[in-house]
Amino acid sequence: MFVVDADLQSYFDTIPKDRLMQLVQAKISDSRLLALIQSFLDQSILEELSAWTPEAGVPQGAVLSPLLSNLYLSELDHRMAELGYEMVRYCDDFVILCGSQGEAESALEEVKRFVTSAGLTIHPEKTRFVDSRETSFDFLGYSFRWKFRFPRAKSRRKMVDRIRQLTPRKSGQSMTQTIAEINAVTTGWFTYFRHSN
Repeated sequence: MFVVDADLQSYFDTIPKDRLMQLVQAKISDSRLLALIQSFLDQSILEELSAWTPEAGVPQGAVLSPLLSNLYLSELDHRMAELGYEMVRYCDDFVILCGSQGEAESALEEVKRFVTSAGLTIHPEKTRFVDSRETSFDFLGYSFRWKFRFPRAKSRRKMVDRIRQLTPRKSGQSMTQTIAEINAVTTGWFTYFRHSN
């Protein structure tokens, strides 16, 4: 299986606000809610001692940002599905699963056409074709290779580091509390990665 492992360059910072609001207005008619979303998009950024308002983009890390970013790329989802491509996407992270190198190249060309018309840019260095039988690729914390899935190395390191933080040599807290904290972390981690081989 060939995979288009695509990345959008500075996606959250480059979403055109006017086009995004047109998409929001097509879904929502409540003027108070629209005004609230517009004020969210027009928030100033404080950098050192100066404030400025970005002309494009959505505030990254804010609770509304994933929803708005998914809405902005939903047309891409529909277009790729209509053309028969199998695309998996969350916000700006997506992969396209293809049967051949030629199909993968065609899929990427279609994505490039859409991205250009949407005022976005494909990251030239982070976008690549992967033959999953020979090379692994990472997506949403997993590492995929052929029919196998594993937590990616960065996810495993992050988990080990978190356990180390929770278990210092001298913590000053009870063993019961330490065990409860470790159980909460490991339960969440194992629940997310339960689909691993």
